[in-house]
Amino acid sequence: MVIEPLGNNIYVLRDDMLAGGTKSVLMPHIIGDDDEYVYATPVYGGFQIALASYCKSVNIKATIFCAKRKVKHPNTLRCIELGARVVEVPHGYLSVVEKRARDYCDVSGATKINWGAKTDRNRVLLAQRMMHVEKIMEFKFDEVWCAVGSGLLAESIVMGTTSANVYGVQVGAEYKGTNFTNTYYRFKNESLDMQRLNILKYHKPFDKVSKYKAPFPSTPNYDLKAFEYCMEHQKNKNPKTKVLFWNVL
Repeated sequence: MVIEPLGNNIYVLRDDMLAGGTKSVLMPHIIGDDDEYVYATPVYGGFQIALASYCKSVNIKATIFCAKRKVKHPNTLRCIELGARVVEVPHGYLSVVEKRARDYCDVSGATKINWGAKTDRNRVLLAQRMMHVEKIMEFKFDEVWCAVGSGLLAESIVMGTTSANVYGVQVGAEYKGTNFTNTYYRFKNESLDMQRLNILKYHKPFDKVSKYKAPFPSTPNYDLKAFEYCMEHQKNKNPKTKVLFWNVL
């Protein structure tokens, strides 16, 4: 785990240094003994790379469904390089890609992983990662920022903190929230203040990239948009406010 200071009490968690980013830490808990695992994804996502990389390491088949493009996205090429089978769906909105993946699993018997891998177990695992970050730093953050896709990470950060304001920058599909009170009670046995989760919608659609310049590698369709908003927000902050940006990929 690498946490770098950016100055002015702002820090970045460099999960981009992991193969497939943050979701790679979940793979040993997701991949079991089945012969094949299937995931439907936007081409920009990091989960597909984490899945392809881990499945290669344990000699299990990974199949990725994504939208077909005239020129393959670098993430798609990376998955192919890692040995995953990639199925490109023409005119593939995510809902269409998801259906094709489900249909494939119905016929093949492969195991489909739900988008974002939103399960109670994964939510707790990422919450524990957030707790570990603050243990390493030996202080609590006042703000934690991340990009929001499925919302798993943002929800987990709320679970893993006690007082931080969590800012999730919605970069694509609308985040509709999740009722995970029971999960939280089993995890920490205390009340959960979901009002600490603030969702900000990025001003451009998912396929448009951010041109903001970050001092570390950051996915321009995803994390970089959140970092852009994070830094804009810091212009008028109290210099004592401790801020963490969680760079997924």
